[in-house]
Amino acid sequence: MPRRKKRRVGEGPVLIKRYGNRRLYNTETRSYVTFADIVGLIRQGRDIEVIDSKTGEDITRLILTQIILEEEKNKKSILPLSFLYQVIRAQEESIQDFFRNYLTASLEAYMKTKKEFDRRFRSWLEMSAMAPQMWERFFPGPEMIESFLDQRPEGRDEDESSD
Repeated sequence: MPRRKKRRVGEGPVLIKRYGNRRLYNTETRSYVTFADIVGLIRQGRDIEVIDSKTGEDITRLILTQIILEEEKNKKSILPLSFLYQVIRAQEESIQDFFRNYLTASLEAYMKTKKEFDRRFRSWLEMSAMAPQMWERFFPGPEMIESFLDQRPEGRDEDESSD
């Protein structure tokens, strides 16, 4: 079994060891974890590396695939049925290239676009929340207009002042 270099907490991917009893052990927190815990780590932006404790083999792909299958089993459908059929039918090397290149890049572009949209939408909401304060600052309220009208000299109408 190859020796691994010690890692600092938060540095690089989280190292998970899978033992013979199929339990997963997070070496960073020194505790056993479930698929749901791993999903939480990934959604926080952390990468993981899963190593078989007996052989030292990297089984990250296998675990991530199992997580997707668990999500499907729990009715959190991620992949459309037609897509799954296409993947099974396309037993060619070109499908691997498609997944490595195009699908990954497309998903990354989607996530960046979604993040930018969310940022702009939050900014728009913040601006709309501030709108009443800006209106008060630039346009006088009814009290100020009444005060102004009350200060006009007596006996002058607006029609007379225009002569």
